Amino acid sequence: MTRTIKTLALALTMAIVLPVLTFAQADEVFKVIACKGTITLERTKKPLNVGLGLNATDQLRMEGPVYLGLVHKSGKAVEIRKQGIVSVKDLLSGINPKSSGMDKLVGFVVNSVKGAEEGKNIKSASVEMSLNVNKLRLISPRTTKTMDDEMTFTWHGSVDGKPANYLFTITDANQNVRFKKELTETQLAVNLKSLNLEKDRCYYWSVTQTNAQVPSIESYCLYMLNDAEATSLSSQVQTLRQEQNAQPTALDKLMLGAFYEQNGLTYRAMSAYKEAATMGADVEIFSDSYREFLRRTGVDYETMKMLVKEQK
Repeated sequence: MTRTIKTLALALTMAIVLPVLTFAQADEVFKVIACKGTITLERTKKPLNVGLGLNATDQLRMEGPVYLGLVHKSGKAVEIRKQGIVSVKDLLSGINPKSSGMDKLVGFVVNSVKGAEEGKNIKSASVEMSLNVNKLRLISPRTTKTMDDEMTFTWHGSVDGKPANYLFTITDANQNVRFKKELTETQLAVNLKSLNLEKDRCYYWSVTQTNAQVPSIESYCLYMLNDAEATSLSSQVQTLRQEQNAQPTALDKLMLGAFYEQNGLTYRAMSAYKEAATMGADVEIFSDSYREFLRRTGVDYETMKMLVKEQK
C-alpha cells in the first residue's frame, strides 16, 4: 500500500465511531455518566445506571459514600457527592435550559463509558502477541488530526534495559524527511509550525533505536488540519468549555476528551482522559475510560498498564 493510499485510509478512520445515544425523551434533562455507591431513583426504586435519563421531577436517594456524574443536554457536567435526597430540579439552577448541540457528544460519552465498564478486562490475541516482540513502542501521539503548533512525542524505550540511542524522524507521504533528531531520551517536543508543513496532509513520525538489532518500523500519521476545520473545531471547544465549571472537574475533562476523540484529535484526547483519571482517582470509571481509550487507539497491553499506573 502506498503512502498516498494509507494517508486517505488513515484520514477516514481517525475518528473513533461508536453508537450514539442522544436524549430520547423530550423531558429528559440529564444523562447519567458515572455513579458510585448506593444511588436510587425514587420513582422506580431502582439503582441508577450509566445512560439513564433523568427528568426535572425526579428525585434521587444517595446513601453512603457516593459519586454521581451527570451531563445536561446543554453539555454542562454536574458532580454530586452528598448524601440524602437530591432533587433534579434543584440541579437545574444556573444551567442554560437550551441544548447547545452537544447531544451527540453526550451520547458518545455514555457509550464509551459503557464500553469501558464492559471491556476493562479484555485482552485481544494481537495484544498478547505484541508483548513478545522486542521493539520500541510509540506511545503518543497515535494517528491524529492536529491543529497544534507544538507537540510532544513519547515512546517506550528498549526492553533489554541497555542504554539506547534514538533517531526521531518526521517524513511526508513520499518518505521525504522533514525533520530528524538524534537523542537518548524517550520524549521530544517539536515545534510543528516551524517545519512549514502543508495543511490537509498526513505526515508520519517514527523512532529508530540505532544501536538495536530490532529497530521500530511502525509510524503514526499527523494529519494537519486546514484553517477552516481548525477554526470550526476551536469554536466548538470554546462552546463546550463555556458550559463547563470555572475549575474543571474530572467529568469536564472526560467530556473534553470525548469531544477530541470524536473529532479525531487523539493527541489532545489522550491528555484530557489522563487528566480525568488523575482528578477522579477515587472513581474507577475515569481510569477505566482512560484505559479503554488507550485500547481503542491500539496501545499494547503492557504499555497501557504502565500509562494507567503513571496517572495514579
